[in-house]
Amino acid sequence: MNLKSLQKIKKSFVTREVGNELVLVPLTGNVEQMNELFTMNETGRFIWKNINDDTTIEELAEKMVEDFEVSPEMARSDISVFLEKMSEMMF
Repeated sequence: MNLKSLQKIKKSFVTREVGNELVLVPLTGNVEQMNELFTMNETGRFIWKNINDDTTIEELAEKMVEDFEVSPEMARSDISVFLEKMSEMMF
């Protein structure tokens, strides 16, 4: 999964913050069909909230370096792992 794909599926979820986590609730046509919730830690929440149609991985990594005081390599690695996990959950 890439950032553009993630941006497209963001519209399929409602989000709520619970403590330090972000809870994603998939929107479905029928509430009875809703059988999954997804929770994201602080890093996942940051990535989810900071992607839009024009965001690149490099721009997102730069923001993570500023906000979390991590190395650029660690930021890119975290983004890559996040996208991989999202891909596994969605498909």
